[in-house]
Amino acid sequence: MSLICCFLWVHSKDDYLFNQFLKSVICFCLFLSFFAIAADNIIEDYEIKGISGELENNVALYLKPLVGEKPTRSLRRYAKSQVEDSLKALGYYSSNVTIDFNKDEHELVATIERGSATRIETLNISVNGEAKHDPLIQQVIESLELKQGDILNHGMYSAAYKKIESVLLEHGYFDAKWPARKFEVSLKKHSAIITFTIESGVRYRFGDVLITNQSPAEKYIRSLAPFEMGEHYKASKIADYNLDLSSTPYFTSVRVYADISARKNSQVPIKVDVLHKPANSYEIGGGFNTELGPKVRFKWSKPWITEQGHYLESNLNIAKKQQNISMAYTIPVNNPNDDLWRLSAGYKLEDELADNIYSEILTAQLQRQWLTEQKWIRTAFIRREQETYRIGDGLERTTEMLLPGVSYARKQSKGGTTPYSGEQWSISAEFGLDSVLSSTNIVRVQLQHAWLRTYLNKHLVFLKANLGAMLVDDINNVPYSLRFYAGGDQSVRGFAYQSISPENDNGDRIGGKYLIATTAEYNYQFAKNWRAALFVDGGTATNDFSEQFEIGAGFGFRYLTPIGPIRIDHAWGLTKESKSTRLSITIGPEI
Repeated sequence: MSLICCFLWVHSKDDYLFNQFLKSVICFCLFLSFFAIAADNIIEDYEIKGISGELENNVALYLKPLVGEKPTRSLRRYAKSQVEDSLKALGYYSSNVTIDFNKDEHELVATIERGSATRIETLNISVNGEAKHDPLIQQVIESLELKQGDILNHGMYSAAYKKIESVLLEHGYFDAKWPARKFEVSLKKHSAIITFTIESGVRYRFGDVLITNQSPAEKYIRSLAPFEMGEHYKASKIADYNLDLSSTPYFTSVRVYADISARKNSQVPIKVDVLHKPANSYEIGGGFNTELGPKVRFKWSKPWITEQGHYLESNLNIAKKQQNISMAYTIPVNNPNDDLWRLSAGYKLEDELADNIYSEILTAQLQRQWLTEQKWIRTAFIRREQETYRIGDGLERTTEMLLPGVSYARKQSKGGTTPYSGEQWSISAEFGLDSVLSSTNIVRVQLQHAWLRTYLNKHLVFLKANLGAMLVDDINNVPYSLRFYAGGDQSVRGFAYQSISPENDNGDRIGGKYLIATTAEYNYQFAKNWRAALFVDGGTATNDFSEQFEIGAGFGFRYLTPIGPIRIDHAWGLTKESKSTRLSITIGPEI
């Protein structure tokens, strides 16, 4: 009896376990089935009927997030309200919207009758306070895209408000208020009334410059301020001030800002936070140049030698075909960027950088640099130069020159390291006398100009010209480094470095008295950080203009980086006998 009971108990236990297992399997299958059904019933796409263009694109922005959702009644109602809102944003308040799902419920279909457009009947913009008589503020208001009679556009309405508010802040209207900022829509008349009421308050002026921590450069921090205390505030001058301070050799970081919370008596104080460079600064870098090959760079600077802000910089650049070392000691007068004395010395060696040319140069120079009222950087200098060189199979020659001269330079650009607009000038003149520590009589002048503009945000035009001339009896008496050559990545692309030049009887390129080099380039920005380029370069170096004017052309790409565009060019020398092409890679802005 006991044995039977024991068997029955075991048997019953097995049935129980089997039933539990069977239930688990059934539940799991039902779960999978339910999941499969649920997975099948989701929206995979949408279709918009009845509208096109900007309206369709705006509706699509509202419907796209619904892909992947389940086709429910609540979703249908939500989609309808989203579509109606998207149409209202572009001025269509009386639309008729129907939302359906296709037969397998995988696609949402929006059928739209847009109805009549709501137009701006009245545009009321009133300004009170000092801004009422500010021509700049009035000009901004007149240039708004909001116009009476146009279709109401919520985006343009918001943009107009933000633009006015931004300009008010940029020009020191820190107390500006908006008692009224609204639009009223009449569904019956399909019209809207827009009202902007602005209480600008006073326009603040620049207050005192407050340096937040002690600095030995306080004199220069104050002298670089592009404004006077009591002058009307303008945010662009704060940006210029920040840039000028960052350009000095003294600081690793600079922050200049208006302390709006501390404004009083119609003035706002300007705070300056600076972090000083260490007593000795070192920089190590490298790169690749198509003419020089791999190169390394080392820089040592001592930013604060005396209490007057004297500083020292040295640079060492090493490549296979070129090495140079330079050192400069600078004495600021008032502006450490533009008003200064500088004493420099350097050594430069070029070996086969250009075919069959060797050059070794020792240089010492004293210069005085300052800024003119027209924002030209004027530099008066006197340079002592000794050069040993060899061209082709000729004998080595050593020349000595004492060259006083003057140069003017000016650069204006917008866009920082990736400029989209700008202009650059460089003009220099120098002379030497064989009776005063020079190997020959010479007058040498050079003019360089670059021009850059961008149209419709995507089309960039870049033009450049480089003109040079020498008055000298015999080009053979002129040091190699002072002669004019053309060709290379920075000159006429498609030609080797300094390959455009007059030649002697042995076929050696001896350089010329005159230089002409021009560039015309077009860029099209086809992606956020990419431009495609087409270009034509032309130029010649000549003694009597009997040489051919060489032309190179090609295409390239520009990858826009925080340190400037990386320019990759493929060029042909159209006028040279060889039809070979040249690839060049350069880094840095056009101007």
